[in-house]
Amino acid sequence: MPLKRFYRLQRARLTAAPLSLQPVIGWRSRLLRIVLLLCMAAGLLAIGAYLGYQYAFDRNAVSTAEKMQRLASQSEQLGSGQAKLQILEQQIKIGQGERDGLVQALGAAQSELAAKQETLSFFELLLQSNDRSRAVSFSACELQSTGGGRWRYRLLLVQGTDRSTEFVGRLQASVQYQEQGKRQNLQIEPLLVKFSHYLRQEGELTLPASVQPQLFEARIFMENNKQAVASCQKKGG
Repeated sequence: MPLKRFYRLQRARLTAAPLSLQPVIGWRSRLLRIVLLLCMAAGLLAIGAYLGYQYAFDRNAVSTAEKMQRLASQSEQLGSGQAKLQILEQQIKIGQGERDGLVQALGAAQSELAAKQETLSFFELLLQSNDRSRAVSFSACELQSTGGGRWRYRLLLVQGTDRSTEFVGRLQASVQYQEQGKRQNLQIEPLLVKFSHYLRQEGELTLPASVQPQLFEARIFMENNKQAVASCQKKGG
């Protein structure tokens, strides 16, 4: 009894399920499928590579454009900076020119002031010279170094008596100095002088660079007279 029931159930199952036939795939079909899959994969890779290249190209193009724009902006800023620099250089040159002009004007004013002070001192010396007992006298006697062993002397002679007549005479000057323990005397060539009221006499002499004058002496003689009518002395260091 149970065996019959099992067979009936088995028969019912076989009659209820439809038969399905599955074809058997050979090795050629499988190989063809593999080739197709590989081709599709290669195509996808090619498409991906192209899209990636295109994206990179577009990005590089955008980056290049940005760099060019930035470079143009920097070039413009550089040009503006150079223009400002040129303006500043011109202003500096103008300022230097004005400064040089002011320095020259100041130097000229100082020279003019020094000349006026010297002239004022000269006339003050003339006003202070009241020695009427002599035919001529020294109101100034100076010796100053100008560097390099050169010395400049300045003399001021003023007439005393008989100023209506021109004074005629000769001027002699000398410098005493010591060199290597020996006293030396430098005679300046005598000068023939003619003047009325006053005479300003300047000259230059040269001494060894390593020595200092000890005494500068100037004497004035009347014409054809060996006796000095006036003299002055200036002691040095």
